[in-house]
Formats: sequence, structure tokens, C-alpha cells
Amino acid sequence: MLSILAILLSIGVLLVALTAQKRWPRVRRMGSGLLVSYFTIVLLLGIGEFYFRYVNASIEGFRGRENWMARYWQTNTFGYRDREWTPEDWAGKQTVLIVGDSFTAGWGVENTADRFSNVLGTKLGDQWAVINLGLAGSATRSQLKNLQDYPLQNPDVVILQYFLNDIEDAALSIGQFQEFPQSPEWVRDSYLANFIFSLNSSGFGPTYWQWEYAAYDDFGIWQIHQQELFDFADYAESMGARLIVVIFPNLQDPFNSIPYVDRVAQAFESRGVTDILKLFDDAAAWDPQTLIVSPRDAHPSAAFHHHVGEKLYNLFFET
Repeated sequence: MLSILAILLSIGVLLVALTAQKRWPRVRRMGSGLLVSYFTIVLLLGIGEFYFRYVNASIEGFRGRENWMARYWQTNTFGYRDREWTPEDWAGKQTVLIVGDSFTAGWGVENTADRFSNVLGTKLGDQWAVINLGLAGSATRSQLKNLQDYPLQNPDVVILQYFLNDIEDAALSIGQFQEFPQSPEWVRDSYLANFIFSLNSSGFGPTYWQWEYAAYDDFGIWQIHQQELFDFADYAESMGARLIVVIFPNLQDPFNSIPYVDRVAQAFESRGVTDILKLFDDAAAWDPQTLIVSPRDAHPSAAFHHHVGEKLYNLFFET
């Protein structure tokens, strides 16, 4: 931010100097005209910076995300974006633990009541306790640990929300990882510049997904990840819980992610898991503008969360 201010200040000083001098009248008139435009532009930039720094709360750009999280992202003592739960809260009720990543946590969804976990909880009613263990940035291995560490160790149902980047931990375990380009320093400093820069970002673009799909096609990586899936299924079984798996495809291109969604589903099926919801047909049938939270952020929208929550209820809980 200081570098941007230094540049603007230098331009302003130069224009003031050109306007103040009397040796070259023509240059003075030009400087005077430019000075008016300069102050107008600086004023507009200042208003824009103020708005995006203190008013706007958007998931566009990491600066906007900071404001968005401060406004909408409150967590409980376990670090989950959910209410505080105690054993007394679930005593005498049927229980559901929903484990997942930022999709389960509801990234981009302002009201937690709109998440698929909460929609399912509302449909099930007061005789059920539906607990959200969604943690942004987590993957299968860490999600298993989240399940193991949670105080409720005898849930009736465990729902695993799976997204196709959950294979990254397996790739990282053998030294393979994606490198993402860093934005320029001036973009990181200014909230306004960061927002404008984010508008030219494609989010999870083709290069990102080429790497993800290649990880599934790598025999060594897939064997590691498949064992992670087996470990999760085995632990849920050891708890005596019914395991339901919800698999989200690449929401920006559901069709090309079908083979990988199927591969994950088949891994769970080989472990005896039959309650699997594959969402590529659902995602493909939706208008892309209403499917995700932003053209540059491929997390599911509140409307699609509602769809998923209602479908979970209709398929696996409705009697």
C-alpha cells in the first residue's frame, strides 16, 4: 500500500510543481488541467478503497474474504462453523456427524441455515442432532482424525462429504503438489486492487483440474488415497455408524469429472458402502450461474446446498 501511495504522491507533487511554475505558460495550463483530473481520480480511488476495505464483505479476492469471514464465519470451541454442542444436547436423540471440507463448512454461504447439513437437520426435526464437522482445507486423512477426535463416538450416521481435490494430501505425501502463482505485492496491499485483480481470476481453472485428474490417474497416488478412503469407511463401521458418502464433482465442469467421481464411489462400494450420492448429474442440470457462489469460486451456492440437503433426506432418511 505504501508503494502505491508513494507513486500517487509523486505524481501529485509533479503536477503541482508544473502548475505552480510560470516559466512555461503552456506547460502550466496543461499541468493545471491534469491536476483536476488527478484529484478526481485520487478521490474516486480513495472512495473505492474505503468501500472495499471497510464496507464490502465479498469472497472475491483474499482481502474481501477477510472481511467476509469476519462478518459471517464464527466457529465453536472445536473450530467448526457450528453451534456449541455438548453431550446433553445429543442425549436421547439420533445423531448425525457430517464430516467434510469447506463445502460442508459452507464457504460462500452467509447463513449457516442454508448449508446442506442444516437443511437436513431441519428436515429431520428435533429428535435428531445433526452436527457439522466441516473444516476448510481438510481432506480425507485429516477428516478421519476430526471424526476420531470428536467427543461423540457412537453416532447413528456419519456423512462424509467428498470433493475431488481431496486426493491432494495423498499426492503431497510423496512430494507432489501444485504451485499456485502469487499475486503482485501491490495487489495484496490494496483492497480495491485486490478486488479488481480477482475479477480476472478463473478460480479452479483448467490447469488446476488437469493436475487433479492426473493425480487420480497416477497409480501410486491413487493407491495411497484409496487406502485413506478405506480407512475412513472402516472406522465408521467400527463406530457402528451408517456411512453415507456425498461426492461433489468439479462444479464448473461436471461431465469431465464423472470418471473420477465413479472411481471414488467404487472404492467405497468395494468396502461395502452402498449409501452414496454422486452429484454430477445434479450439477450438470443446474444453471451454472446459480450452481456456485461466484464465477471465480466453485463452491456450491446456498440454493444448491438446499438441493443437496433435501436430496439426502429424501434418499436416505425419509420413511
